[in-house]
Amino acid sequence: MHKSAIKTHLGRLIFSSIITFLLTLPFHYFFQIIAVSELRPASALPPALGLIFGPWGALGAAIGNLAADISIGYPPEIFLISFLAQFLYGYLPYKLWYTLDKKNPTLPRLNSVHNLIKFIIIIFISSLVMAGLLGLLMENLEISSLVSFTTLLFAFNNFDFSLMLGTLIIVGANLYGLSFYQPEISKKAKINPLIFDFLLILALIMGGVYAIYIIYSGTTNGELLVGITFYLLVMAYCFKPLNCKIDEKTSPVRISLTEKLIVMFIVIGALVTLLTAINSYYSITEIGSNLAEFWEAVYLNITLIITIFYISAIACLWYIEKQITQPIESISYLLSNYIRRQNKIDSQDITRYCKVYARTDTEVGILAHSFQQMVQDLEDYIENLKEATAQKERINAELNVAQKIQADMLPRKFPAFPERNEFEVYAANIPAREVGGDFYDFFLVDDNHLALVIGDVSGKGVPAALFMVIAKTLIKNQAQLDKTPSEVFNIVNNQLNEGNEESMFVTAWMGILEISTGKLTYVNAGHNPPLIKKGENDYKWLKSKPGFVLAGMEDILYQEQELILKTGDRIYLYTDGITEAINPQDELFGDSNLQYIMNNTYNLSLSETLSFVKGKIDSFVEDREQFDDITMMILEYKK
Repeated sequence: MHKSAIKTHLGRLIFSSIITFLLTLPFHYFFQIIAVSELRPASALPPALGLIFGPWGALGAAIGNLAADISIGYPPEIFLISFLAQFLYGYLPYKLWYTLDKKNPTLPRLNSVHNLIKFIIIIFISSLVMAGLLGLLMENLEISSLVSFTTLLFAFNNFDFSLMLGTLIIVGANLYGLSFYQPEISKKAKINPLIFDFLLILALIMGGVYAIYIIYSGTTNGELLVGITFYLLVMAYCFKPLNCKIDEKTSPVRISLTEKLIVMFIVIGALVTLLTAINSYYSITEIGSNLAEFWEAVYLNITLIITIFYISAIACLWYIEKQITQPIESISYLLSNYIRRQNKIDSQDITRYCKVYARTDTEVGILAHSFQQMVQDLEDYIENLKEATAQKERINAELNVAQKIQADMLPRKFPAFPERNEFEVYAANIPAREVGGDFYDFFLVDDNHLALVIGDVSGKGVPAALFMVIAKTLIKNQAQLDKTPSEVFNIVNNQLNEGNEESMFVTAWMGILEISTGKLTYVNAGHNPPLIKKGENDYKWLKSKPGFVLAGMEDILYQEQELILKTGDRIYLYTDGITEAINPQDELFGDSNLQYIMNNTYNLSLSETLSFVKGKIDSFVEDREQFDDITMMILEYKK
């Protein structure tokens, strides 16, 4: 056995010993009715501690009682037999609990009428066995007969207090999550377990027949032999091996509805019993000074009342459990496991189970029918959600492919023209979604002319991406036919207008740089004005007359403008995703902020400049989601 297990068991034993000693000792002094025993509520402890802590609880209760017997001065022949009786009184309920119910034994818990009846039967058997052993002791000490009212008195004492207090102890232990002793299961029994059951049944039959014989015949022949045989059979039963699996099914609630009702009836029963005891104590006066006869009368009244109450309570609880609490708890347990996907419970299990209760017109039937319909609707929803998720995954996969295709359409190799030292160009594109409507392009029309294009399609997502591909392709095709920027936009505008039923449009800026002279011819179709830096001067807005957007109206004539670039001049192109970036306070990044930032990039290379601007935008928007595509391109003339 592991050291931690030994420590736990010793702790249980010591606790049981101390609590039994403290509750037993006062009654040795104040409620002793005969020379060998007394009446006491502590009689509820051995069965309860045995059920909770197993053999360690039973042994601890016996040791605590032994210490109390020694303290009061009982002779060895009394406290040794009493020690054996107390251990048997605590160990027998533990053994009966796990062996009477062979199909689905559970840890001791009074959460059903079945378990409550089982507990009452176990306490009844244990009380009779304990009382019989005390009666056998009194018979041999010539204090009282084995079959007498005194023996019956101790049976009543054990039974009544176990029902009043033992039940509350077990319920309290469950309620506060006390760790119960779990018996070790015997893998392979060497002796047939049915033999032990036969021994217990034989002992009970023999004891009952002998008691009836004494009552009717009035003689007590062979009491000692019958008593010894009886207890040898009972002790032999205690060696029955456990070969059943303990059901540790967990409930979603610590204390069930049925258990609450049982606790309520137990508390009421304890109060009724207490009131009956008080009333009997003060009302029974005709017996005189015979203390034993007085307590016999008191306990007879208590037992009669508690028996009537428990029979009525069990009948009422059985009806409530079958009609209300069991259906509710079962449906709750099924739904809890269904939601957590435990124990392989599916909607068919719930539907099949709910049908049993849904046939009635009671509130439980309506509830069961509602659960049944809810689970079916939930299954349909989950199935639809799976289809929608699968479709979304396919769309996402296709969008990822589209994103890669779109990215591959934009020049991404930098330096773009490592063999040319007359200029340098860098660009970046960050779409707000998988695909976007922003685009840029740069390409050599011939050895002496470099075309620069940046554009922004209205809208976002797939439609904008498709329109962007068309616009970019048309512009490049026309530019490579050696047309001027204005001619390119005039033609592309009309081409984009054809079949444009969605009324989409493009803002674009295009320039063609004559590399040998630095002359930049450009045209603006409703796009943001570029920023230009001349030499060591600051960035300023490039003055240009903005024309109408592409695809907005047919036969628009776009006007060109010219600019001479000199060595070291830079021109920065961008889309409105930069200036219209929004922070958590709903403030725009703005033109002035962009100009200020660009004027802090004097010592940065082109690629560092774009990274610097993107970093400033990210700091500005913080954790707010990107709303629009961001595209930038920067050119430096070096000749």
